[in-house]
Amino acid sequence: MTLNGPTLSRRTLFRAAGAAALAGALLSSSAPAFAEPAPGLQELIGRRRMVLTGGQSAAGIPELAAQLQGMGKTAENWWTSLDKTATRTSLWNDVPLTGIGQSTAATGNMGLHFNRLYDMALGYAVPGNPYAGNPQLAADIVAGLKLLNDTAYKSGMRAAGNWWFWEIGVPRKTVDILTLMYAEVPEDLRTSLLAAVRWFAPNPNWRGRATSLAETGANRVDKSLACCMRGILDNNVDDIALGRDALSDTVRGGTNSVFTYVTSGDGFYTDGSFVQHGYLPYAGTYGVVALAGIAEIIAMLGGSTWAVNDPKRTVLLDAVEDTYAPFVWDGRIMDTIRGRAVSRQREPDYVSGFALISAVLLLAPGCDEPYRSRFLALAKGWLERCADQKLVGHPTQSLAKSLLSLGVLSDSAVVSAPAPVYSRMFADQDRLVHHRPQWGCTVNLSSKRIGRYEWGNSENNLGWYQGDGMTFLYTRQDPSQFSADFWPTVDPYGLPGTTVNDQVRASGAGTAGTGIPRAFQAFAGGLTVDARWGVIGMDHLNHNKTLSGRKSWFFLDDAVVCLGAGISGTGGAAVRTTIENRSFAPGSVPSVRTDSRNRSLDPGDAAVTVQRSVHIDGHGGYVFLEAPGVSGSTEVAVIHRTGSWFDVNSGADTGGSPDPVTRDYLTITHHHGVDPVGAGYAYMVLPAASREVTFSESANPGVKVLANSADVHMVKVAKDNLVLANFFAAGGVGDYSVSGPCTLALRETGDRLAVSVADPSRTQSSVRITLAGSAWGTLVDSDAGVALVSADPLVIDVQLDGHGHQKNLTLGT
Repeated sequence: MTLNGPTLSRRTLFRAAGAAALAGALLSSSAPAFAEPAPGLQELIGRRRMVLTGGQSAAGIPELAAQLQGMGKTAENWWTSLDKTATRTSLWNDVPLTGIGQSTAATGNMGLHFNRLYDMALGYAVPGNPYAGNPQLAADIVAGLKLLNDTAYKSGMRAAGNWWFWEIGVPRKTVDILTLMYAEVPEDLRTSLLAAVRWFAPNPNWRGRATSLAETGANRVDKSLACCMRGILDNNVDDIALGRDALSDTVRGGTNSVFTYVTSGDGFYTDGSFVQHGYLPYAGTYGVVALAGIAEIIAMLGGSTWAVNDPKRTVLLDAVEDTYAPFVWDGRIMDTIRGRAVSRQREPDYVSGFALISAVLLLAPGCDEPYRSRFLALAKGWLERCADQKLVGHPTQSLAKSLLSLGVLSDSAVVSAPAPVYSRMFADQDRLVHHRPQWGCTVNLSSKRIGRYEWGNSENNLGWYQGDGMTFLYTRQDPSQFSADFWPTVDPYGLPGTTVNDQVRASGAGTAGTGIPRAFQAFAGGLTVDARWGVIGMDHLNHNKTLSGRKSWFFLDDAVVCLGAGISGTGGAAVRTTIENRSFAPGSVPSVRTDSRNRSLDPGDAAVTVQRSVHIDGHGGYVFLEAPGVSGSTEVAVIHRTGSWFDVNSGADTGGSPDPVTRDYLTITHHHGVDPVGAGYAYMVLPAASREVTFSESANPGVKVLANSADVHMVKVAKDNLVLANFFAAGGVGDYSVSGPCTLALRETGDRLAVSVADPSRTQSSVRITLAGSAWGTLVDSDAGVALVSADPLVIDVQLDGHGHQKNLTLGT
């Protein structure tokens, strides 16, 4: 018989009490009985099927008509192009399996085979599309599975190429295809396929068939889900328990539990950071995969003998607000935590955002308050503010995810969470994120601990400088800045915020494996003040040590101040700092005001030299500040750039289209010259500011640069009685001196002085701060490890934690 799953009418869905009740309906409805699985397991199969298909409830909902149609067209495309000849050795001629077990290319093609069969299985299993229940389609899918199991993916085979396909990608697709077509796939074939899954990934705690490399983070979750499902599908209760327990890493006492905070390596950190692959902030992709997988496992096993009851689940629940939410801009996940996924044409920032939203909605029903209400409010706010993209019905989303979103959007009892307005520092991943009412900003730093970028498997081929200070500026006037063909068309040597030389770099295309080049220097990080302002810095030494410099960013109420000093190069290369490289649709670059002159710039026009300010209509302003060490010239130009997604990603299963795409870029570039010595820059970005505000700030900046040298960057904001500084070495400026590298912030309010200190270099156990001529001599309040040594001059000793986390104290008169 054909298993169609529980039936929910549209009326039933929208009578349910919001997204939580909708998720509950999708995940807990009774499923038809099965002959094979043991009692209790049939419901778990039904739950999983509902997550994959959405059930019959999707049929007849106007918002999903296009999605259903697209699903049918995809199934039809793979079905009609399927090689059905008796002598075939592959299912599709464009992805041959020749050399499987020895060839990296064949391994990637095998992954594509399973992906395409999964698309066909969805076409067969999802009610409402033209191929639902088609017996010939089912027969061809089963025959395709048989060929793959006989020739490409079977027990005892040797794995070659990218391990991920053998142990994660194909197992996940295999168990999902068998879930969708449980009754149609003969038992012996199902058993053989699941045996292959066990052969290549026998234990989700470990990589491969040995026990020498423990899985972590998202990889552990992916394997756990596949392990649970293979146990459910063939009545192997030990596998269900194995998959569940791997989440908590019971075999190693929780060492790699996804529910435990880590202090190094992969996983969640107490400050909200999430690291994967050892050295990269990755919450936006691997982190979302982990969250979604855990949510699916919790929902699938909830209430059963194998329910996930780890008491440390709150680590994951807290991460929704502490790890993920800070890096969401109106439904988009900022590229700063998406790693090499930025190069994937089919996974722009809003698709990652949609995946997060769906995971949160799936997780919410099983949570106690206050998590449940806060999760629903966050998801609804993200959905509503993603004005230029809609999750509901989006072709990258499943019907079940669209249904969950429809549910929360239609639930008047759920009040949308507003957009955040705060500044947050994540010292364990070298990131700060700054949200203001009309704009947001974050910067990619790198250090000995955190990598510059990730490349490999022919992904992110041109990402060389992403971690060298790339500055992401988001505005509500321009939400698609980094998703509208930005990565294949932007000059990879001219990423906003970076200082690079013009030495030619090699594309990563064609390379096997992955790599994360770390930086050479220790100093990268900073702190925040009252969750309102922030400062970060980076001691920059480029990939081949031919360029060095110190860089800082100061995040204020209406501006980001950027300082650079000590910029020196060797090897005969020209050096430039890219202040802005803004992307626009061809022919739509707005008018520009440079200094006091309005301009309409077109591609090919000569670059315009500027002295004081630039304003981009509808975007914001840039003011060039008086500061020590500034040299060189600044130019504005419009450049027409063409590239392809294949250029930046030619991976086996994520590669982009070779079709050319084009954007126009308005660039603001500070040229330091060839082999500069001790060069610098100083400018202020005014996001979403008007011409009038830009002109006013240019004439009378609200920020004063107190220092801009290779040793210290310091600014003062008079209206806020605020001083922010990065000391890259021991030393002093005016009344301020420090015993070693640190970030320092001071704010005066009435008879109190608030001081914050951090050591982004993590090279010392303590730092001494001296304030000459200070009026404050009493320690009113402080974090642990702070000692007042002297009142005149004011001397403070601060014990550091070795992780770059800030210490705060308050002084009185």
